[in-house]
Amino acid sequence: MEFCLKSLRGGNFRELCRSYGISAKTGYKWRERFLERGYVGLEELSRRPHSQPEQLAVEEVCAIVRLKKEFPFWGARKIQELYRRRYGQRVSESTIKRILERSGLVQKGKERKASQSGRLSKGRKAQGVKEVWTVDFKGWWWHKGQRCQPLSVRDEYSRYILGLESLKGGSTEIGAKEL
Repeated sequence: MEFCLKSLRGGNFRELCRSYGISAKTGYKWRERFLERGYVGLEELSRRPHSQPEQLAVEEVCAIVRLKKEFPFWGARKIQELYRRRYGQRVSESTIKRILERSGLVQKGKERKASQSGRLSKGRKAQGVKEVWTVDFKGWWWHKGQRCQPLSVRDEYSRYILGLESLKGGSTEIGAKEL
């Protein structure tokens, strides 16, 4: 308030700003607010944007909700792709998730415990070589027209690969028969 009152008296404005340790731009801003609104204009204003130019229209939100109702078991990623194909517009996956959550069309999934996740390991860490070995399928790719699924056997401590086999299938039954 003191700065604004002094700025109205006249004099060297930039020197006044320097003495208060503010830039001239900030000084002009405060003076304008004071002239327009008085002491209330000096309060901190919200920095929230006045509008969201990328915000979806009501029709677009309704179209996303209709797609979810048409395909209730689909998630945001599939609905995003279907929306793009039908309407020719891209909407981010996170936006679709927010719309579906606000509409009450999705429920949060239960958190699964490690024992329910399909792991065979007890989480034991190796303290030395040959103490714990890991067996793992490392994804797959096409090689000479056939699907290649590598099965690796690795020492947990040294991370040395003990064995690497290319299998036709990725199930433990097939792997046990072929090994």
